[in-house]
Amino acid sequence: MADKVIYLMRGLPSCGKSHTAKRLAGENGLICETDEYFLSQVGHDPQAYDYDSTLLDTARAWNFARFQQGVDDGVTPIVVDRGNSLSLESQRYARYAVERGYRVELTEPDSPWWQEIRVLLKYKRFTKPVLLEWSEHLAAMSRSTHRVPAASIRRRMARWKHDVTVDAILSFVPDGDGSGRRSRRRGGVVAFDPAWGSAFEALTDRAGAVDRESSDAGG
Repeated sequence: MADKVIYLMRGLPSCGKSHTAKRLAGENGLICETDEYFLSQVGHDPQAYDYDSTLLDTARAWNFARFQQGVDDGVTPIVVDRGNSLSLESQRYARYAVERGYRVELTEPDSPWWQEIRVLLKYKRFTKPVLLEWSEHLAAMSRSTHRVPAASIRRRMARWKHDVTVDAILSFVPDGDGSGRRSRRRGGVVAFDPAWGSAFEALTDRAGAVDRESSDAGG
């Protein structure tokens, strides 16, 4: 029997996740992306991204149903292009796959700029000024597609954990308040640093665009 694999795609907006997902899926694979709901299921133009925050839960349910169907049909590979942070939502995908005999792998974009950003994120305690500049660049790059504000990208940077593993996702247990910022888990994942996140929040636009989490904020 051929090895069946699920790729959980991680990364920030406009860093090449969709491009890498298409390459991994090839001709016979399946890409499950929550944002696809706002292209194919909302509005009349499948080329127009009609985001509606009130439909986000519906979009997530739609995406997971497509994923379940793909797994149940034995499709391989399946690429889950939604950020895939250390969260219950990521765990739901990973556990469903593992319980049905799939191998689950974490993967990231292969774009040159993501290779730079991922290193900056690993040492974000010391690289905040450069990351702030990158948040503006990424927001500008997204204006023709998903229109993710720089403020949202900065929040995702603040929550990014560079050493997430599949085992950590599978064994993740959120805090009692449901924040998911700390958990009892294997893999030695570093806990969210609230002081660092607060520094980023102070720099976000007070006009406050909606923090769209269709790509799983926090990576």
